[in-house]
Amino acid sequence: MSLELILEPFQYSFMVRAFIGTGLVAIVAAAIGTFVVLKGLAFMGDAISHTAFTGIALALLLGISIYVGAMFLALITALGVVFLTRISKVRNDTALAILFTGVFALGIVLLSSSPGFVGDLNSLLLGSVMAIQTQEIVVIAAFAVILAVVLGVFFQRFVFVSFDPVGAEAVGIPTSMYQSLLLSLIAIAIVISIQAVGVVLVVALLITPAATASLLTVRLKPLIFLSSIFGLASSSLGLYVSYFFGAPPGATIVLVATVLFGLVLAVVKLRKA
Repeated sequence: MSLELILEPFQYSFMVRAFIGTGLVAIVAAAIGTFVVLKGLAFMGDAISHTAFTGIALALLLGISIYVGAMFLALITALGVVFLTRISKVRNDTALAILFTGVFALGIVLLSSSPGFVGDLNSLLLGSVMAIQTQEIVVIAAFAVILAVVLGVFFQRFVFVSFDPVGAEAVGIPTSMYQSLLLSLIAIAIVISIQAVGVVLVVALLITPAATASLLTVRLKPLIFLSSIFGLASSSLGLYVSYFFGAPPGATIVLVATVLFGLVLAVVKLRKA
């Protein structure tokens, strides 16, 4: 690919915003996704994304920021899981399934009362990368900074609580608090990712880059770094493919991430053969 072709998409301001916005989203989602993969929280991520959808639908009806609505219900779901785990006799995954399918259905019912139901539903389910505005990039960047600071400050405790909760409680670390905080970070990452790839594919943006990185290293910090690199590569290559071939950008980004996973897996297997 010549330099002229590489730079061609950047002659359009909406493409510049798309590259910046999805790049930030991909890095944040992939970094937080490392904990999602290592802790087996993929289903949790799916539940949070679906309840965030209802928050967005509610925000559209009330005329407030979609980030406010999505964040509200996403955080309720994330914190509610910790609560359910401690008080409910129902299996955690069963309670989650009941919760997120019911709330997701409520979101569709709420959104159906909006005049622009079909357009809103498509953009929320599949993302609207090309519609990212400057103010949304500012919001995404602010959340990215908050996530980076919190993750950096509490990194060691997140690791301890995630992989040895019994030991953490034994030394006096409030495990519920740190579990809630980590799930809240996952919720925030999901909410800011919905604009890029939509509700349906947002979990893939969390999981696939982290899963790809896990094929190359088991050390946590390098894993987070590589996961972010794969996430950024997926978003950038996906946007290029989408631009030149007219493919849906959100789905293309996830497809590129999946292809990268397959390529890395093949290389690893060949090296071990």
